[in-house]
Amino acid sequence: MKTFQDTETGQLHCFEDDADLTKLKIPNTLSENVIPKPSDAHVWYENNWIEKAKAPDNYIAPVSSLPIYNSAWVGFIAPYSIVVTDINDKVEVSLEDVNTNSYSGKMLSKIVAKIPLDNSDQIDALISYDGGIAIPYNNNYQKDGDAINKINTILCAILLGGLHVEVVNSSNLQIGALNSDNNIDLYKLSLHNRLRNNMTSLDERLAPLIFPRTILIADLKNAFNNGILVINAIKNFSPFYLIHGFSAITHNNLSDALSSLWIVVEQLTSFLWESKFLKTDSLHPTEKINGRLDSLKDNRTYSTSVKHELLWQTKFISENCYSALSSARQRRNKLVHEGFVPEVLIIINLWNNLPELFEKASGINEFGIRKLNLVNVLETNSPQNYNFDDWARLTKML
Repeated sequence: MKTFQDTETGQLHCFEDDADLTKLKIPNTLSENVIPKPSDAHVWYENNWIEKAKAPDNYIAPVSSLPIYNSAWVGFIAPYSIVVTDINDKVEVSLEDVNTNSYSGKMLSKIVAKIPLDNSDQIDALISYDGGIAIPYNNNYQKDGDAINKINTILCAILLGGLHVEVVNSSNLQIGALNSDNNIDLYKLSLHNRLRNNMTSLDERLAPLIFPRTILIADLKNAFNNGILVINAIKNFSPFYLIHGFSAITHNNLSDALSSLWIVVEQLTSFLWESKFLKTDSLHPTEKINGRLDSLKDNRTYSTSVKHELLWQTKFISENCYSALSSARQRRNKLVHEGFVPEVLIIINLWNNLPELFEKASGINEFGIRKLNLVNVLETNSPQNYNFDDWARLTKML
């Protein structure tokens, strides 16, 4: 191990013995002359360690000018998926490879595609073979909240385009970097990281490696391109709530599902009301009436239920959509005020009618989200016969 010290901060930087330092272009601020830190009570000041008590009153800890190379935030497509150009590009992993843990884990981190990012750096998001979506850890995405929001926007676009993907949150957001082999390394322990490093148990790796969901790059990009048009067309739409609501449905968390999806309904309703209803001349008097439009924008008088009623009467939304929204609104109110968990059919009916709201609001018809079948997502196979004799005997003994 080769160790260098940053002369600006005193921090140590280590490299493998076989690392080609000429290729890495070691900055001038790194020195081979390492000054050990005497204790935690010392700070770096003017190229040496001094006791913190002896530092100037206005002392500020130095910040290194060394660049951080290719660091990344990474979120993964769920359920576990592999992303390939062609179905024949899928790397077949044999049962023997899984049993002996001898498969090539490195292949999982290979970069296979890119998705455009709307940022000033003009750096694209990178997609790995195992479904990782990597965005740069830079000034545009300095905090985990920024990264979560951006990755979920990408995922929401893919969801709107018709592919089943789920939300990324702080617990499954990864930090990593693009390495010299053009793969994305991960720095946090997770299933994906363990699979990449052949560190999983047999039970953990069996299903992902033998039966992964396969997504073609063309399908992924088509879904994203389709969905991002919808997102960009509706200025007050927060993508997080749609993908969070869908993810809650897939995990049978019906209260969270209704709460998040109703936020989506409120946003789409407001957009339809202001951009369509209020701007349709045939719905308003020819002669201007002072204060009328201002009153129509008053959410206390024109609540969401009133807006839905008028949007239905004026044919902006269908009767089926109006009925689904009314039922969902009533169950949402019972959830908020009485704690009643909504029925699954209410959620399914709401989800099935959301595409109409998106189409009306965005002006984009027949996009992919209609292909997602929640009945299939929610299906579970439960045993029909139960036997808890052993359990009952144990409880009597305790």
